[in-house]
Amino acid sequence: MSLRLVLISILLLLVAASPARAQAPEIIWCRQPVFRIPFQIEPGDENRLKEVQLYVKLGEQGTWRLVKTVGPRERHFPFRAENDGLHQFLVRTVDLEGRAYPPRLEDAPPGLRVVVDTVLPQAVLRQLPARGDQVGIEWEVRDEHLDVSSLQVDVRPQGTLAWQPLAVDPVAFGQRYFPAPGRGPIEVRLRVKDRAENQGSTYLLVQGIGSDQPRREPDASGFAASAAPPSPRERDIRYINTTDLSLAYTLEDVGPSGVSVVELWFTRDGRTWQRHGEDPDKTSPFQVRFNSEGLYGLTLVVKSGVGLGDRPPQQGDPPQLWVEVDLTRPVVELKSVEAGRGPDAGTVTITWRAEDKNLAPAPISLYYAENLEGPWMIMTGGLENTGRYVWRVPPGAPYRFHVRVEAVDKGGNVSHADSSKPVIVDLSVPRGRILGVDGASR
Repeated sequence: MSLRLVLISILLLLVAASPARAQAPEIIWCRQPVFRIPFQIEPGDENRLKEVQLYVKLGEQGTWRLVKTVGPRERHFPFRAENDGLHQFLVRTVDLEGRAYPPRLEDAPPGLRVVVDTVLPQAVLRQLPARGDQVGIEWEVRDEHLDVSSLQVDVRPQGTLAWQPLAVDPVAFGQRYFPAPGRGPIEVRLRVKDRAENQGSTYLLVQGIGSDQPRREPDASGFAASAAPPSPRERDIRYINTTDLSLAYTLEDVGPSGVSVVELWFTRDGRTWQRHGEDPDKTSPFQVRFNSEGLYGLTLVVKSGVGLGDRPPQQGDPPQLWVEVDLTRPVVELKSVEAGRGPDAGTVTITWRAEDKNLAPAPISLYYAENLEGPWMIMTGGLENTGRYVWRVPPGAPYRFHVRVEAVDKGGNVSHADSSKPVIVDLSVPRGRILGVDGASR
């Protein structure tokens, strides 16, 4: 996940008079945990104030906590959220005589409400049995703050460049049959956003009408076995950074006898299957715990109240979902931070090394802070792992600061490295020159 500096474009107005009781401000959705909160002081009040304080309340029922204090001539607060969720903000002023406004935090309403959401929507595509000359797909998308109106599905014949939009119902769980755009395999992609504009996506290669299907010979059980174990594509793997998984699922075509068993089977090599266990309440989600890191292929087996249902997966059967458990953080090294000289004055060149077997796309973010304790302000985010970046220091930045490089992998594991010594960007060397002499007259 890349981190960028976001400016919350609502000013918190500070006035001397008591505010009228108003409705809670509308929620702002933010997909980045680092942003700035501007505020405005009424003209003439700056000289009467000692400081301006920022308080935050987590959730609806939290308590106000002081997180930042700035001078009355500042115009914004830097803020970095430690967790996703609702953040309510309140600004308090303290005058030169030590009087605070508002005097009581317990009765003060928030001036700003921000939901930080850094989690991408999760999406799954599956192929349905063909109907005549039509192919079918079904999808499942999940997110705590899902915007189903953003759901978009595109198709194209394999090997072509242009995607064709496919009209689908904007629902979290849905199906769609459509005429095959060709006789060969068909590529299908699904994209969907949440209210914070995080975009999740998934991809599926569908066997089109008339596609050559691999011939399968029956095994000893009478079922057709795959000729070779499936090899998952990179884009078909879901990455998580925990051994505890909440597996969402749906139950379809349930008869009057109901469901007696919901089993989870897994494979580590795409060939050998093992039974993991049962969902005790037979209701989504299925809480699963893995023993270690690694790649897992997962398939559900459901049986009716009279024992009918799918057979357990056999050798070579493809899983319904591939999941890689990745608990290892990236290795990050900050190699050098150098201030520019001469024509490069006003720039800082940063070099680093970041390694991880599952490093995310554009995984690098850079920060600066006057002290190692922070607060850390973002320089830029979403950088490719090129190992080098030249930053032009903006007006108002400190002349002396530390640098942090941060890397994230596909599972959301994050590591960082900080400069042990601050970089000094003010490399001016003052000189003196005698202009003349003024001797005393005699």
